[in-house]
Amino acid sequence: MSTHGHAISPGPGCLPVTCVSTEDVKLTDRREYWATQASAVFGTLDIEMQGHEGFNASFEYTTLADVVFSRLASEIPHRAIRTPILAGQDDRAFVKMALVTKGLSVLEQNGRTTALRAGEWSVYDTSRPYSMEIPDRVDMLLLLIPREKFPTRSFDLQELVARRFSGRRGIGKLMWSLIPATFDQIPEIRRDSSHDLAEIVAQMTRVALLELSDKPVSLDSKEALRERVKLYIASHLGDPDLSITRLAETTGCTKRYLHMVFQSERTSISDYILRLRLERAREELLHPASSHRSITDIAYSWGFNNSNHFSRCFKQAFGASPRELRAEFVAWPAEDARKRQRPS
Repeated sequence: MSTHGHAISPGPGCLPVTCVSTEDVKLTDRREYWATQASAVFGTLDIEMQGHEGFNASFEYTTLADVVFSRLASEIPHRAIRTPILAGQDDRAFVKMALVTKGLSVLEQNGRTTALRAGEWSVYDTSRPYSMEIPDRVDMLLLLIPREKFPTRSFDLQELVARRFSGRRGIGKLMWSLIPATFDQIPEIRRDSSHDLAEIVAQMTRVALLELSDKPVSLDSKEALRERVKLYIASHLGDPDLSITRLAETTGCTKRYLHMVFQSERTSISDYILRLRLERAREELLHPASSHRSITDIAYSWGFNNSNHFSRCFKQAFGASPRELRAEFVAWPAEDARKRQRPS
C-alpha cells in the first residue's frame, strides 16, 4: 500500500502541491490509508465510518511558510475525531479554518455543534478535542495557521471555535475571495513570496475573528489598526519606501498614534519592518532556488537600498555576514556527501 501522495510539479522556484487520494488504494486499506495521510498533515485523527460503502476521498495540500493550505473532497459519510488523548499527544497547535465550498459538514468543539454549508466557514483549535462529520459529499478548503499567531489578548478563541460565519459579506467575503484564489495559484507562486502571502492570510484571519468576537472591537480600535498596519507591512515589505511616514499616510493616523498603537509589540515599527526584511532575506539566502541570485539582488528585493547597511544589520541580527552564512550553507551538502563516501 502506498504511504505517500504524489506532487504536482510547480514552475521554477515555485511551490509543489501534494495530492493524496484513496482511489488507487485497495478497498479494505482505504480507511487506514486515509487516517495515516490525513493525520500527517492535519494532526492525528480517528476515522469513524458511517455506512457500508467503500471509502473514497482525496485532498491536496502545500505549505506556505508556516501555514498549511489544503483542499479536500469526500464522497462517503464519515467522521474525523480528535480525541482528548490524541490532542494531548500532539505538540503542534494550530487554528484550523474550514471553508465549505460544496455540501455540508458538521463541526463540534467545546460543546458547540455547527453545521457548515456552502459559502460558510468556521475555525477550531487542534490542541483541543473536536470532531468533523461529513454526512454526504463535501468539498472544502482547510487552513492550518500556527496557534501562536492568535494572541489571547486579542480575543477569546475558545468563544469563536465551532461557530458559523458567512463568506458572503464583509471581511468574510474578502477572505472567501483571497483563500480559494491563493490555493488555485499556488503552482505559480514563487517560494520567495510564500512568507508574505502566509502572513497576509493569517492577519486577515485575525482581523476577521476580531470583528466577529463578542469582545467589542471597532474598526478604528488599536487592536484592529495594529493588525491592518502589520498586514500592510507584510504585503509591501519589498518596497524601499515602506516607512512610518508611508504608514501614517495610508492609515490617516499620525506617526505618534501609530507608535502608541504598536507599543504592545515591544518593538518600534521601523525595527519590526527591519526584522521582517532580514528574516526574509536570510531565508532566501539559505534556499537552493535562490543560489544563483547575488546577495545584493536579494537584499534589494526585500526593500534594502544599501548593501553595506544590509550586511551590517544582518550580521548584528544573526551573528554572521550574508556572505559567511551563504558560504556555510553551500558547504553543508559537500560535507554530507563526504560523510556518505567514508567507509563504515
